[in-house]
Amino acid sequence: MFTTFQILACSLIAATGVAGHGYVQNFSANGQIYQGFHPFTDPYADPVPARAVRHVPSDGPVTNVQDASIGCNVGGQKPAGIVATIAAGSPITFTWTNWPADHHGPVSTYMASCGGSCSSFDSTNAKWFKVDAAGYDSAKNTWASDDLIANGNTWTSTIPSQLKAGEYLVRNEIIALHSLPAQFYPSCAQVKVTGNGNTVPSGDALVSIPGLYDSVQFPDIWDTPFTFKIPGPAPAFASSGNSNSQAPAAESTSTSGSSHAPTSTSAITSSVPTASEDPSETTASPVSSSSLAAPSATSAGGNGTCRRNRKRSYVHIFTGRRDRD
Repeated sequence: MFTTFQILACSLIAATGVAGHGYVQNFSANGQIYQGFHPFTDPYADPVPARAVRHVPSDGPVTNVQDASIGCNVGGQKPAGIVATIAAGSPITFTWTNWPADHHGPVSTYMASCGGSCSSFDSTNAKWFKVDAAGYDSAKNTWASDDLIANGNTWTSTIPSQLKAGEYLVRNEIIALHSLPAQFYPSCAQVKVTGNGNTVPSGDALVSIPGLYDSVQFPDIWDTPFTFKIPGPAPAFASSGNSNSQAPAAESTSTSGSSHAPTSTSAITSSVPTASEDPSETTASPVSSSSLAAPSATSAGGNGTCRRNRKRSYVHIFTGRRDRD
């Protein structure tokens, strides 16, 4: 039978150990801020507010790479109520509620044409092209998610200046690799792109989601050395990109004391771009201990759970035994 002290100790661990994840709380475009879907308040409002970001169920992940929800999150196949306006060639900034420091992983932005109005577009069969992506930077021993945190939980991408005017979904995603299987946190905003561009990506520049991650083998980032290649094609436009650091060049190798300057993952394309596999690949040394947060207890969310990393150890509160997850 547990003593009062043991019950109190367990309660304290539960209260302090649960880690929040994150979701896009808003994005800015053309100098205007558009609210995201707020899963813990919006469903209970009367009326439910119209948003430019499609539905997310919580701050938890999607873990099945073949689930239709991996495109725009659970419920995100259905349209949102507002379409934001943004000029081609201008930045779009996604602001996340928060992101745990030990949930290391890549960040990417994709776009898909709504083929007309996004207000009536089901994203299930969308064809996506990459705007930008960043992964592991061996020079700094950091991940793109670390850069997102350092930038105030924001990720800024540039709408390609050559992109044909029309309505598009803009999909910003963080993949958490602190435990396997990988955890996916996608969010889709509805935008109307203005400008004089006339390019629409086609062919190998387009991917399906689900489908993008079907054959991807994500590494155990706590074992070294590991090799990480950013999934998917190269960015569809040479002028697209983000204000965050980009992943290192292909086949760069990181060992203790080595240094490799990061380079852009963007690929030069013609007016109708084609794309090959993203060239950014890194063989990495261990993530520095200074970039790791304290391990957190199990917390449920969305379609998956956040588990304490199996490489870390902790002391059993009752027996004093040191266990490994």
